[in-house]
Amino acid sequence: MKKYLKVINAYVHDFASALWLVTVLIIYRTIRIPLPSGTEEFFLGFKKEFFYIGIASLIVILLTGIGRTLLYKSGQFGEDSEQKRKEILIVKHILGIIIYGAGTYWQYTMVYG
Repeated sequence: MKKYLKVINAYVHDFASALWLVTVLIIYRTIRIPLPSGTEEFFLGFKKEFFYIGIASLIVILLTGIGRTLLYKSGQFGEDSEQKRKEILIVKHILGIIIYGAGTYWQYTMVYG
């Protein structure tokens, strides 16, 4: 059962990451197209909705990331590669925080700025 939870958790984590990226791209695209007169209010609501879907995706990414940490089995790749794996994970998470933080700030400025 634990193996199935790990697979489902990883899938949800990756799906939420992709969904977050899609929300950024949709908001970006909606500010790039010329809006017909009288539709500005509709598109503002549309952009706000996608912004909050992006925030929800970030929460899911965080929660499933915690799940991945709890389900992590140390030493499954061998002792030699385990240290390198930890170093790579640290770099990956620093980059992730920068990318998700900057992307979410960019979303915010496109919707509310």
